[in-house]
Amino acid sequence: QEVKNPIRYKVSEVRPDGTKVGFIRISEFNSLVKANLEEALASLKQQGANAYVIDLRMNGGGAFQSAVEISSLFFEDR
Repeated sequence: QEVKNPIRYKVSEVRPDGTKVGFIRISEFNSLVKANLEEALASLKQQGANAYVIDLRMNGGGAFQSAVEISSLFFEDR
């Protein structure tokens, strides 16, 4: 069975104060999620995004390890 890219993203809003919001939807946690999320974040940053919304609504879950791996993109080890 083919593993599908779980990431969809776009710049969703530009606010009057200069905030440019990158919107990222993660539909499931699978083996592709970390690499594709890193790509999405880099692309949005290149487009000028300086704030992000991570949408997990309707996320059916998936590989626990993938979810843990992406958390390292947002949190420092303690």
